[in-house]
Amino acid sequence: MKKLITLLLAFLPLWANAQTEGEIRKALDAYDYETPIARITPVAGDSVLTPLRAQALKAMNRHAEALKEWNSLLKEDSTNTKVLIELAECYRSTGRSDQAAICYGKAVSLQPENKFFRQQHIRTLLVTENYEAARDASHAWLEKDTVSATGYKFLGMAYEGMGMNDPESIQLAFMAYNAAYRRDSLDAQTVALIAAIFNNNNQFTEAVDVTETYRRTDTLNVDVNRQNAKAYCMLKEYKTAVSRYEALKSMGDRSFTTLYYLGISHYGDNWFYGSQENLLEAHKKNPYDVNVLYYLAKSCARTSWKEDGLAYMNKAFDIVVPEDSLMARLYDGLLECYRYLPKADPYEKIEAMKEAYPYTKKYTLFFQIAEIYDRQKDYTNAVHYYEKYMSLVPKDKQVALDDEGKPMLDVQTMYQRARRRVEKIKVEDFFRNGAHDDYFEPKLLKQLSTKKEKLK
Repeated sequence: MKKLITLLLAFLPLWANAQTEGEIRKALDAYDYETPIARITPVAGDSVLTPLRAQALKAMNRHAEALKEWNSLLKEDSTNTKVLIELAECYRSTGRSDQAAICYGKAVSLQPENKFFRQQHIRTLLVTENYEAARDASHAWLEKDTVSATGYKFLGMAYEGMGMNDPESIQLAFMAYNAAYRRDSLDAQTVALIAAIFNNNNQFTEAVDVTETYRRTDTLNVDVNRQNAKAYCMLKEYKTAVSRYEALKSMGDRSFTTLYYLGISHYGDNWFYGSQENLLEAHKKNPYDVNVLYYLAKSCARTSWKEDGLAYMNKAFDIVVPEDSLMARLYDGLLECYRYLPKADPYEKIEAMKEAYPYTKKYTLFFQIAEIYDRQKDYTNAVHYYEKYMSLVPKDKQVALDDEGKPMLDVQTMYQRARRRVEKIKVEDFFRNGAHDDYFEPKLLKQLSTKKEKLK
């Protein structure tokens, strides 16, 4: 009898633990996470109960405490891949992706055939921008599995990350994506990545082709549709681009890029109110994007918010780093805003045109400056800028010529308009105030003097 009692006492803790484990698992199944946390001693080192407590802590987003539990288990058995993966997940949830990558890497070394471990390992390396390690890990995977589309996709992402400004690396990335695409043409991420490379290299037709092929089976993928819409926008097929971007918005996509390119597409399709609406929303997301300000200003200039357009363009000037090509573009936009704002101060317009010329080198600006001075009855400056304009007009542009190179008498060029206006201003001034001998050509001065004498 004593032996029986002793034996029962020996098995009592095991029975109690089994009963506790059963109750705790039942609580976990019922999403009752407080029970295992309360009933299991922290860092107990129990290979059965401690993981249950760690799982409950993780579910309650108490990741720091869960980490202590998983690390205590790892000390007991450093080869436990389940613990390594759980530990990696906790590290990843707390933003410590570098530590997560180490745990995933150890799990891969223990079970090289496990595809999930490899995927998580490379994904985490990509997140931490450890692109060289991601490349090496992808190659290691592909040595064991040459048909893995995911392995080639990750390899492409690694090369692309390594070669932001390296054409060779981008080429290797494209080759890897292409290999992934040949093995799985229905992987949306791969299609979007290939299309993005096409778009970034101005191969917009190719981007349309690959995305439209995918859209035959799935028209709802956001990443694919973004690249598809951008390609149509850059091809100036604005109606299709608008349709794609509006569909993206209806799916809840109000990202900066979608709003920006939708605004540009509306502008290209001459719906300036739609352009203004979307670009304004994009501007709120990124108030310091010069391109957004540029197109927003131009859109406002064509709508009821003309004064706002001028303000947005001036804001672009305030934040831009001077660069000839960019400044030329901004000044073109500024002058367009002034063109649609007839009540603007004429001398502000003149000043903007004078500032624009060193960047744009458009000598027609001097003709426009002259016209404004002319309308303000500032004839001295009007003549000065008309003549400055005429001095820069190439000889072949001074007179309109037909296909045979003969003057077209019924077509008046800007040069001819400027010349006639200068002559008229000088004639009118001569009859009012007289003129110096060098004011006109001698022949014309003699004619005018004779005419003036006759009128007396």
